[in-house]
Amino acid sequence: MSRYRQIFPFLRPFARLLVLALVLTGVLTAIGMAAPLFMRRLINDVAREGRWGLFPLVMGLLFAVPVMRAVVNVANSITLNTVGMGIVRRTRKRLFRHMMSLSMNFYDETPVGGINQRLMGDVGTVSSVVTGGLIALTGDLVALGFALVVMLRISPRLSLLTFALLPAYFLNYRFFSRRIRENTAMLRAHMDHISSTLQERLSGHELIQSYGQEQAESLNFSSQAKQVMNAAVRGAAYNTSFNHLADFVNKMGNTLIYCAGAYFVLKESMGYGDVLAFCAYATNILGPVTRFAGVANQVVQVGVSVDRINEVLEREPAIDDRPEAERIETLQGDIRLQSLTFSYTEGKPVLESCSLEIPAGTHLAVLGPAGSGRSTLAMLLRRFYDPADGSIKADGQDIRDYRLADYRRSLAMVLPKSSIFRGTIAENLRYGRPDATDEEMLEVSKALGLHGFVAGLAQGYETPVGAGGLMLASGIRMKIGVARALLSNPFVLIMDEAVATLDPDSAHEVNEAVRELMKGRTCIMVVGRAILARDAERVAVMRAGRIVETGDYDRLLRTQDSMLRDIFADQYGKDRLPPPEEDR
Repeated sequence: MSRYRQIFPFLRPFARLLVLALVLTGVLTAIGMAAPLFMRRLINDVAREGRWGLFPLVMGLLFAVPVMRAVVNVANSITLNTVGMGIVRRTRKRLFRHMMSLSMNFYDETPVGGINQRLMGDVGTVSSVVTGGLIALTGDLVALGFALVVMLRISPRLSLLTFALLPAYFLNYRFFSRRIRENTAMLRAHMDHISSTLQERLSGHELIQSYGQEQAESLNFSSQAKQVMNAAVRGAAYNTSFNHLADFVNKMGNTLIYCAGAYFVLKESMGYGDVLAFCAYATNILGPVTRFAGVANQVVQVGVSVDRINEVLEREPAIDDRPEAERIETLQGDIRLQSLTFSYTEGKPVLESCSLEIPAGTHLAVLGPAGSGRSTLAMLLRRFYDPADGSIKADGQDIRDYRLADYRRSLAMVLPKSSIFRGTIAENLRYGRPDATDEEMLEVSKALGLHGFVAGLAQGYETPVGAGGLMLASGIRMKIGVARALLSNPFVLIMDEAVATLDPDSAHEVNEAVRELMKGRTCIMVVGRAILARDAERVAVMRAGRIVETGDYDRLLRTQDSMLRDIFADQYGKDRLPPPEEDR
């Protein structure tokens, strides 16, 4: 039961409604259980003994039963739906909030499809069993208790025959439960995989078509779909066999009880009404036992969902506040990197003894070939990861000593692919600072050359953009990302290949705008093209996870054997290099 404990907190806010649902279920069951007793009276007392004075009362009660059941059933259904939807909403809210608090390594290790399956599928499964199985179980327990008492009073011998059938249900459950649990876990894993593949391939359809890989991707998807189908068919076979065997035992039990009851009537040890009532109550024992097995089967399957939900809820953020973390009101932006060492995979360092000083207000370009650790450095500066060794200090203080939320709010980061969320252009621009004024938004947009495009749209800044901003040109998406970062008014701005998709002139225009708007504040531009580093006051060149040189762009470009000069020559040709000057 320990693995279900984390589900209990989601039930507490609905405790009163759950109790009401349980009471209504008990009442509903009790009303239904009374009908066979009324039928027994109708046959034994009225039909056989001729006590016709009871006829109106018994018939009235028989007609009242379905009416009362309908009224209580409606109230119970509304209560259960309220509880079920509330549990789903609350569980998804908590799970989503926890996911948002987890560090980047969680998203590195967990496919997006798997996250979606947990958030949508597994939560729904848990809720359905809680509101469906639990309530049904309560009703069946009431029915079982009521039926046992009445059956033992009517015929102890027939009751013993009924009880003798119960072990068959237990054996059926024991045989199938482990197989169903293992197959369910396998099916969920396959569903995670195929969901992630589907999301990746749909988002990369242009790449697939450009390389003519439609057939290969279709075959790959078909193979994964077959794995899902095989697991689903196997699961359906287990579930169907389990349910049909339980139903078979139920029907065979009813047949035996009817035959035994007929024998006792012939021997005149039971009346017709007694047999009819007993058989009705026997059905109310064998039926609930069948459903108990079904609920047990559901519990086996929901256990997989509970484990998957708990796997996320029990995961702690790798990056979190220290106990004595300090608040940040303002940040000057004086950054010091001291002997940073970091690796995504143990034994394969991406940064190694990396040191750099960035005085407050400096506009620095970090340049280096692919795999040199430029983007990793930017992620560490934003504290998406913590270094294995060394430190990053901001204003003389280790950034791990600041409150994480405060520190991250003090910085803004523009990634190579700017995320555009569903909503209007204005909502995307104000994402980091919802209270930004229209005047501030226009100032930033005009400085970046974005305003002309937006003003030309029919709805201007209120123009809706779909998820991902796929209808927008990549350059416009990039400018929206930069404008969003600037509008958040950060103390430090990190631009990780933010202008990589623009031509050099447009990139220079954006960089100049950023330089003007970030005047007096620290700006770090991570670039791969050497020419983009010209807009910075200083350049830091990286190679193999280390800072190998720093200095003025023009000076480094004219220094013989400088790394910057080599990168420039590789990218644009030696004929475009300025003549070298002697080393100073």
